[in-house]
Amino acid sequence: MTRYELEQTEYDALADTPQGQAILAGACPSAAWKPLPAAPVAPPMRPELLPPVLRSMAEAIAANQNVPLDLPALVGLGVASACACGRIGVQLKAGWYEPAQLFLLGVLDSGEGKTPVFKSMTRTLFLSQADENKRRAVKIEADKAELEVLFARKNEAVKKKQTREARAIAEEIAAFPAVRLMNRFIGGDVTPERITEIMQNNDGATAQLDDEGELFELLEGRYQDMPNLNPWLKGYSGGVPFAMERKGGSTIVENPNLSVLVLAQHYILGELLGAKRMSGKGFLARFLIACPEPVREYGAEPDIPAAVTSGYEAALRQLLAIKSATLALTPEARTVFFAWRDEVRARQWTDWLPLKRDGFSAKLAGNTARLACLLKLWEDTGTDEPIDAETMRNAVALARYFVGHMLHLLEGEGSLTSPAKETLDLLVKVGEPVQREREIKQALTKRRMFPSGEAVDAAFDELARAGYIRRVEVCSGGRPSPTVELNPELLPKREAVEL
Repeated sequence: MTRYELEQTEYDALADTPQGQAILAGACPSAAWKPLPAAPVAPPMRPELLPPVLRSMAEAIAANQNVPLDLPALVGLGVASACACGRIGVQLKAGWYEPAQLFLLGVLDSGEGKTPVFKSMTRTLFLSQADENKRRAVKIEADKAELEVLFARKNEAVKKKQTREARAIAEEIAAFPAVRLMNRFIGGDVTPERITEIMQNNDGATAQLDDEGELFELLEGRYQDMPNLNPWLKGYSGGVPFAMERKGGSTIVENPNLSVLVLAQHYILGELLGAKRMSGKGFLARFLIACPEPVREYGAEPDIPAAVTSGYEAALRQLLAIKSATLALTPEARTVFFAWRDEVRARQWTDWLPLKRDGFSAKLAGNTARLACLLKLWEDTGTDEPIDAETMRNAVALARYFVGHMLHLLEGEGSLTSPAKETLDLLVKVGEPVQREREIKQALTKRRMFPSGEAVDAAFDELARAGYIRRVEVCSGGRPSPTVELNPELLPKREAVEL
C-alpha cells in the first residue's frame, strides 16, 4: 500500500466516526435551522453535572430499579434541600440573598418507580428523625409532668385569689422550654394550620417530602375550599415572619423556611396548571419541574454496591448535621451567575415566553443559585469555601435541564406521532450533533414500535419536515454514509463564560 493509500485509509476511518462527521458537516455549513415548533421531548439528565456521591447513588438506583437517572437525582437534590432548609443560603450581591431550599416537582405516571426510589433516597432522613424522637420521648414525658405541677399550682393560687402568685406561675408556664417531637421532615398531607404549628415548633424550618402528590390535592381543597397558601409562599422566600389565625388564637412563625419535594402524576400537574389561584399567587412558579421519560428498554438490575450505599449515607449524615452559614461566590462564579441571569431576562421575552407567562422565569435565576448551594453541599459540607465557577456552571446546566422540561410541559408535544417522538427521544439522549443512521436504526428496530427500518425512515422524515433533524449523506472519499444532524437547540449547552 502506498503512503497516499495509507493516509486515505486512515482519513476514511476517522471520517466515519460521529466526531469526524460532525467536523465534516461543520466544514460545509448548510442553511440556518428554523425555529423549533414545540418541545416534544424533555432533555436527559447529564450525570456529569452531579457531585460524585449523589451521581454514584443515582446511577446505582437507576440501574437497580430500571428507572430514568433523573428520578433519583431529583430526589437527591430534594434531600439536600431538606437538610439545608433554614440553615444555608448564598449572598449573591448586596441585598440579594437566596436561601438554599428548593421547591421540586417530579412528574411521572403510576408504576414508573416513584415510591421505591423515594424510599431508597430518603430512608436515612426519616430513620434519623425517628431515632431523635426516641431520645426526646423521655424528656417530653418529664416536661409534661413538670407542667402539670405548674398548672396545679396556678389553679390553686387562682382558687385562693392569690393574683400575684397566679400571674407569676402563668409567666413561668409561658416561658417553659418544653421539648417537642422533631418534625423536620414531614409528608404531604398536612393542612396549612398544622404545617404552621410544625414550623413554629422546629425553629421555622421544615421539609415536605411527598411521593404521592398529596400536597397538591390538599391545597386544591381536600379539607378546605380555600386553603391558606402563606406557609408555602413565605417558606420558599424564607425569613419574613407570618401569622396563621385560628379560633384558638394566632400561630406566629418568626423565621419561616420550607423545602418541598413532590412526586406526582401528570393529571395532578394538569389540574394545577389550570388552577388560577395557584398560578396567580405564584405558588407553582416557585417549583423547578421535571418530567423524566420512562425507561423503555429494561436491562439487568444489579445490586446497589455496598460502598455506594455507605458513601451516600455518610454524606447524608454530614448534611443532617450541617450548621447555619451563608455561602459566598468566587468572582468567577459571580460572573457565570449574572451572565445566566441576563440570559434569562432576555429569553423570557422570546423563546422562553411560556416561562414568563406562567411566572417561572421570575424565579429561575434565584433557583439556580439555590441549586449551586445544594451541589456545593453534596460535594463538601464545609461552608468556609465559596461556591466556585465550576459548581455554578453545573447549576446553570441543571437549570437549563429544568427549563427544557418545563417548556415541554407547558408547550406540549406538538403534533409528532409516537414513533417520531420516540426516535427524537433517543437522538437527544445520545446527545451527539451528528449520528449515524445505521446505529440509530439498529437501536430502534429492537423496539416494538419499529418493526422495520422503513418505520424508522418514516420517523426520520417526519422529524426532518418539522425541523428537529436533517438527514445528510457524508462523503469521506468512499461510500456515502447516511447521518442525522440534530437541531442545535436540542443539544446540551456547555457553559462557556469568559472569566
